[in-house]
Amino acid sequence: MNSILQRLDRLSDLFLSPAARKVVEHSLVRVSLTLFLLHAAVYAVHELGWLPFQMPESLFGHPLHILYTPFSAILVAEVYLLVYHLPSSFARSMGKQLEIVSLIEIRSVFRDLSVLQETAGKDTVMPWNDPFFPHIVGAVLLGAALVGFYRILPRRKARMEEQELARFVRFKRHLASLLCLVLGVMALWGFGHWLTDLVSYAGGNRLEPIDPNSVFYSDFFTALIFVDVILLVTSLRYLSEYGLILRNSGFVIATIILRLSFALEGWSAVAHEVLAAVLALVLLLLQAGLMWGTRRLGPEGERE
Repeated sequence: MNSILQRLDRLSDLFLSPAARKVVEHSLVRVSLTLFLLHAAVYAVHELGWLPFQMPESLFGHPLHILYTPFSAILVAEVYLLVYHLPSSFARSMGKQLEIVSLIEIRSVFRDLSVLQETAGKDTVMPWNDPFFPHIVGAVLLGAALVGFYRILPRRKARMEEQELARFVRFKRHLASLLCLVLGVMALWGFGHWLTDLVSYAGGNRLEPIDPNSVFYSDFFTALIFVDVILLVTSLRYLSEYGLILRNSGFVIATIILRLSFALEGWSAVAHEVLAAVLALVLLLLQAGLMWGTRRLGPEGERE
């Protein structure tokens, strides 16, 4: 058993150390720039008609589609930071989930703006009727919710004995390191699936490649739900404060709602995302109110 724990400790140091975070961030910046230039080059060759095969219009039909690629690398960095913060703060991990979804909405704006550019001048359409409008509203509302979320987020305080705290943090680091492995496998699987569809399209199959959101992010959030539930159940052993238990339970529900939004489109998806953000914000307010009431009543809950 000790040998397994030691291996998990080494795995945690490999994936979740400050040095590892710096390497991942710098690497993803380089990958983002490389993919941006590669996408731009393929788009130029595609427009000049030099490719001996067809490429999907959803990726190479408009210059704005090029912006989709670097945003994908940025989103992978945000997903890694979510896992990185998971051992230190359940609440900060929830905030990272909202950040990821807001960036996905921003990325979707570029996709739908290209459609608008292609149809410009044909019909007079008000902005709120455009396909990109729900994504802009969703990104802005999620950003506004995050302002309140981080403003209300209380400073971390030890609520258990030092030995128990160290044991709980160690368990969370082990779980987060395993989630990093799952993240890597999902990323490779999703990219491979998407690349296979792209090659199939170029070979004559005219089905559009799958949406990366439907492969990677929905599966990752599904895995994250199970991790959150494990952390919630485990935390009951170390935490007895009702406000924290209520907050963490609600965060799991918010994660499930965010996961459901990936299967929806337009305003339905935005409504679910905003609902999850509002739920997380209200839960922080409830926790703050319960903490204030506990301090006012005293540790025994009795008035003098």
